[in-house]
Amino acid sequence: MQHRPDPLVPGDTIGVFLPSSPAREPFRSQGLQVLRDMGFRVREVKDPLAGADFRARPPQQAMDDLQGFFSDPEIKGLWAGRGGYGSNYLLPLLDQLILPAPKVIVASSDVSYLLWHLLDRRGLVVFYGPMAYAGLAAGEYDREQVLAALTANRAPQSFPGEVLCPGRARGLITGGCLSNFASLIGTPYLPQVKGRILLLEDVNERPYRLDRLLWQCEQAKVFRRLRGLLLGEFPGCFKDPAEKEAFYRHWRERLSGLGIPVLYDIPCGHAACSRILPLGVNAEVDAEDESGSLRCEIGVKW
Repeated sequence: MQHRPDPLVPGDTIGVFLPSSPAREPFRSQGLQVLRDMGFRVREVKDPLAGADFRARPPQQAMDDLQGFFSDPEIKGLWAGRGGYGSNYLLPLLDQLILPAPKVIVASSDVSYLLWHLLDRRGLVVFYGPMAYAGLAAGEYDREQVLAALTANRAPQSFPGEVLCPGRARGLITGGCLSNFASLIGTPYLPQVKGRILLLEDVNERPYRLDRLLWQCEQAKVFRRLRGLLLGEFPGCFKDPAEKEAFYRHWRERLSGLGIPVLYDIPCGHAACSRILPLGVNAEVDAEDESGSLRCEIGVKW
């Protein structure tokens, strides 16, 4: 059974952490203002604009940031500042993390590594959503849905998508960034997928790179263990609709024999108007509508 955090309420303090690439202005200031406009107080890690190379801070310092926010009773939620690269270095250290109580944690992209650890090894419900200094700062998010996903007792979250392979399925939902997921194949950190519904999404990967990543997952027999597969919008990956159609036609042929529903264009992660997707909750995928319209029902009852 997954442990669910308490919902956020106006006035709660959010801790913004940086486990991956460094923060940059004006995105940092814009993202902080969005969180404040949502009604939250914000506390950042020390020296948020530091970081000389591709990482915002050394792994142990990033761990100390996380521990400080999880241990502080005033911090009700943790929100990743940005992705990029570097949170994979936390994986050997995360067993050290002490979690006094579940807290809302929102992240995506490169910080998928952290979400998978909390989901699989700590049994926490986590939230795959836009980064504070990225998607929120750029306005690439669904404000109403983001607030609904994190606050109060709201109706189950609904996500539109397009049918690639028909069917219905129900199961625990997991997933995140495709390139991160594929990088864990053959390591002890690969997320649990058996009997689950898996979301995979990414950004700025040319079709041949997407194909290689999905092929790697296919050859590792990941897809055979699933009840359902969700694919994101993959912004910046296709030069035109014809290229996108050809890509999905190829993968429809490869996936159709699995007998599981497959949806694509799920608006999560790097999407143009990203929504927050809870991971570690029961989800129902309905891909049987002949018109091609469908929804992924996420049962969130706090």
